[in-house]
Amino acid sequence: MRVTFLGQACALVETGGKRILTDPWLMDPVFEGHVERDPPFAFGPDDLPPIDAIALTHGHLDHFNAPSLLALAAPGLPVVHPPIRFTEADSNLRRLGFDTLHARADFEPFELGAGVRIVPTPSRGVLDECAYLIEGPEGRFWNGADAPQPPEVIEEIRDRFGPIDVGSFSHNSFDQPALLGLSSFKPPEHGPLGAARAARILGVPHAIAGASNMQWCEPLGAACTRKVIRRGPSHFEKALAEEAPETRLLPLEPGDAWSREGGVERARIEGRPAPRVAHDATHLHLGTGERHCESEEPSTEELFRRDLPARTAAVADASRYVGQRVLFEIEGDDAACFSVDFRHPGSKPVPGDDGAEYAVRLPEADWKALFKDRLPWQVLLVCDRLRVTRVKEGAPPDGLHFVFALQAVFP
Repeated sequence: MRVTFLGQACALVETGGKRILTDPWLMDPVFEGHVERDPPFAFGPDDLPPIDAIALTHGHLDHFNAPSLLALAAPGLPVVHPPIRFTEADSNLRRLGFDTLHARADFEPFELGAGVRIVPTPSRGVLDECAYLIEGPEGRFWNGADAPQPPEVIEEIRDRFGPIDVGSFSHNSFDQPALLGLSSFKPPEHGPLGAARAARILGVPHAIAGASNMQWCEPLGAACTRKVIRRGPSHFEKALAEEAPETRLLPLEPGDAWSREGGVERARIEGRPAPRVAHDATHLHLGTGERHCESEEPSTEELFRRDLPARTAAVADASRYVGQRVLFEIEGDDAACFSVDFRHPGSKPVPGDDGAEYAVRLPEADWKALFKDRLPWQVLLVCDRLRVTRVKEGAPPDGLHFVFALQAVFP
């Protein structure tokens, strides 16, 4: 088995004569121009060998990169993804030209042939997310995607599959609340320690520092990156030394590979980076012109009184998934303040503050873009323009769950 690290959660896994690509992000920038890879990669989609399958963990734009996927799309190329409840990953894949989709529940394998299986494993992400175990005749690789999983999940993976040769672990203590105007609810060592504990439980001899190749673009990128990326591979390596001394952190840069036979192979994938793209959101990338509102230039109040109730009624399950009363404070020339009860899809928002326990503040232009341009809510979560102004601490449905769950309403 050879695993080539391509940055973030993207890896090329070669086993049993098959090649599986996970979460391709091979073109910059993402999140509507706010985020890019760090370091810049010296390769692009055209530099990859022929791919036999793609495994997608979820629809966030640093994992589901529309321009990269468009460059890789081919009739009959299988794409394995988690069951889709709230996001549009499956329909977006079809828009991009994929015609062979395989939704798989946790621990439901996709048999690629030649003894190679792609097996989703549980992830505690917010929406339609999984991690992956890829196994073949020469070994097993686990890609943990975005977040350290709790011990009971890791123990179940270990008990089901036995020894794993190499794992990619999220470790960087990604501090999302900092971008939303809040103090972090997690200790800085949450990522490194959680990843190291997962490595210890799995008993993996080799680890990759995954989900760690991103930075915010200038002019404000350095400040945003410092706020959000709180830990790096060196912190993960230190945590491994203390928590999982039998696990070695592989010193892989994007494009480097590891195999049991050859050890670390430098620049296994190289070439030239693809040109920067104008937009990475699927619907805009493909020019569909879809909207969530009736008029081309709606007022803020029209969106609250007419288009938001229509939207929540159309995606009733997603609205109920948010499951809270939320105050929206819209700033700008066309300002407004409305309280929305997502527990009752299609209900009319109430003007003003009705005492909702959760509140967000965002610019008028971004609020209108959600309806006019179908801007994904996940873009607002990373662009440093959205502010959470009222929140309760605690596990879902308290805490920040409501603001992440809004991705279900505006995927």
